[in-house]
Order: sequence, then structure tokens, then C-alpha cells
Amino acid sequence: MEFYEVIEKRRSIREFQDKPIARDVLERILNAGLKAPSSNHRRQWELLTLTDKEVILSVAKIVKPYYCRIAEPKTPQQEMFKIAYPLQRKMIEEAAVVVLPYFKCKYDLKSETNNYGLMDFAAAWALVENLLLAATAEGLASVVHFPVKKEPEQIKALLQVPDGYMLPALVMLGYAKEGALVPHQVPATVENKVRWNKW
Repeated sequence: MEFYEVIEKRRSIREFQDKPIARDVLERILNAGLKAPSSNHRRQWELLTLTDKEVILSVAKIVKPYYCRIAEPKTPQQEMFKIAYPLQRKMIEEAAVVVLPYFKCKYDLKSETNNYGLMDFAAAWALVENLLLAATAEGLASVVHFPVKKEPEQIKALLQVPDGYMLPALVMLGYAKEGALVPHQVPATVENKVRWNKW
């Protein structure tokens, strides 16, 4: 797939077929993630990659089911909530692969004296975006879940992750289920989002 076509086609898809991803395809996606720019050129990442269904289901149990009371969405955000919230646990359960892009965080993200921790955090997100784009190029669906409340600590304990590592997101990969719901995209174009030389 041509590069700009990949960018246009990437969407958050939360419903997956019961179909495995070939190891060579998965390794290409993981390698693409690892090519992302990193803070201080240190590449302090560890991709904890889950392919065992029992392990994936154990992680999914940690994520609480979310409910959405919006019956008739009036905005794109409300439409996304209506689609995404009820599928937070299910999309993990259905994924063929779940990638946990842990990164070593030397500095506190909430420091009042410096923003150095944000460099590692931003690099981890560059890695996540590479994973999403590579999955799209391979004809796969993908989505992220942002771990909240006690989820990061519980996942860390379950999978025996050493101290000092942070988890910015869970990345789910798989083949899209036919008819999977996808919210309308909010327009973001050069015409409506780019300012030239001054605000």
C-alpha cells in the first residue's frame, strides 16, 4: 500500500475476526514500531507482545466494561463514545495480538521542575503510531486502549513487568470483523488546521 494511502485508511477498528496473524506479518509490524524516533536515541522500549489467547483474556478481565448512555449522538465525539465505550473489554478479548509498548521512564511525568519525562512518553507514542500504520499497510485493523485508574498496575503485576517501565497504551491488532462500526472522522485538513507563520 502506498504511504499516503496507508495514512488515509488508518482507523480505530474495535471488532475483530477470530483469525490469527502470521508471525512474519507480526514481526514486520513490530519492527516498524521499533524504527520510531526515541528520546536521547536510547530506544528504551520493550514490546510485551501477547499472542496466547489465555493471556490476552486475562488482561482483558482487568479492563472494566464501560457504559454509554448516549442514545442519539449529536456530535462526532458522542458517536465515538457510543461505539467505543461498550467495546473496551471486548476489543481486547477479540484481538489476535495485544502489544504492550512499555518504555523506561527515567523522569517523573508530573515533575514541576522539568518536562524530560514527556520526551520518553512522546517517543513511545511515535512507536505506537508506527505500529498502527504498519498494521494498516498489512491489511489489518488496529485500535488502542488507554489504561486508566488501577489498570496499569494490575497489568504490570499480572505480566510480571519490572519496576521503572510505563505503559502508555494497549495496542490491539487483528483482522476487522465485517460491518465493524467506525465513527465518522472529524475533518482535519491543511485548510482548517494549519496556521502559517503566525496564529
